[in-house]
Amino acid sequence: MKYERLHREHIPDGLALAAHAEAYRLEYNTVRPHEALSWNRSLEVHRGLADPAIPNFDRPEFLPSS
Repeated sequence: MKYERLHREHIPDGLALAAHAEAYRLEYNTVRPHEALSWNRSLEVHRGLADPAIPNFDRPEFLPSS
């Protein structure tokens, strides 16, 4: 956490540190895919929306050319 989020900017006090840590926790669990979970997001695996053994890659959408 400290190298990905906390060392990027100056954090003036404990309240700001708590806010940064909470924002990182939310991003880590809801936005960021995890290699150990076959590139699924941990919240989706926890809620049963994704299988941690089956990759859930975003597939490119191919639109018609005409």
